[in-house]
Amino acid sequence: MAQQHNDTVARIRTSFAEARALQEDAVMFDASATEARLEHTIRELQARVEEQQSALDHLRRSSKTDPQHAARASDNPREKLKQLLAVKAAYESLTPIAPPLPSNDSVLPALLATRALQQNVQGTKQAITSTQTQLAFAEASLRREDADLQDSRSIEKALQNRKARLDAQVEDRSQKAPAQLAKELIAAKRAQKDRYDAETQRLGDALNDFVDTYLSSMLAAEELGGPVVGDMLNVENETLAAGFTKKGKAKSTKKPLSEKTRQRRIDQIWGSKAVVEEEEDPLTEAEAADAEMRELIGNLFTILTGPGGGERITSSREILQPRDFL
Repeated sequence: MAQQHNDTVARIRTSFAEARALQEDAVMFDASATEARLEHTIRELQARVEEQQSALDHLRRSSKTDPQHAARASDNPREKLKQLLAVKAAYESLTPIAPPLPSNDSVLPALLATRALQQNVQGTKQAITSTQTQLAFAEASLRREDADLQDSRSIEKALQNRKARLDAQVEDRSQKAPAQLAKELIAAKRAQKDRYDAETQRLGDALNDFVDTYLSSMLAAEELGGPVVGDMLNVENETLAAGFTKKGKAKSTKKPLSEKTRQRRIDQIWGSKAVVEEEEDPLTEAEAADAEMRELIGNLFTILTGPGGGERITSSREILQPRDFL
């Protein structure tokens, strides 16, 4: 076994040495000799072309038949048969003749092989590009299909879990008396109502905080001729007291209005909503707008939760437009 292994290694080394020797002894191409071979090949091809052209011209001069007419099949069966026989005779006469081949020192075979190789390389490159495009499309399709498969499995699992829960509920209900089921249903409805009431209270408090902190001052600014709701987010009480110009710009707070003038303006805009008890301080512009908005929200909530439905709140004031809730 060891002797066989050594023989194999020796043969490999011998082959490697022979290949290296052949590579080192390779004949370098001589540029002048290659150019001479190319010129000889060109002259040879030109001579063949002239020879074939002379033979074709001689054939045309000696033939009495019009070549264009002879190239088309005749409608006459006899003439068509003659044409076929002539073609058959021409093929039979040319078959034994050996085709003209280039000489041994011609570079034409190498040129033809190079052209064929270039065509094969170009075709291979185009095939690689096309295959890469198809592969990318197939990979994208595979990813989509895999995502769809995962979604289908998730849906199937969710449906199975849902079915298991429903089966368990049905099994549980089938083992309980109707009175027990009624008690559990009432308890579940009450718990649901408590959750809804708590969530309603939370949302109501958040809405009241928003109206008191942001919306009331913006509504008051718009009513006083200032920017529309949303254009000025932080409106101070001093700015509301000073008022706005005809162009909607805030007036200077250095010369504030008197309390009587300010209160009269508040009463003209907000009317009864700005009226307070004698022992209470007068409402500011923001507080008056806040009271009006709270009244509107309360009326809307009453209609929403009331049994009637379909009622409407009518008001001539722009402050009650739906845009204030958006």
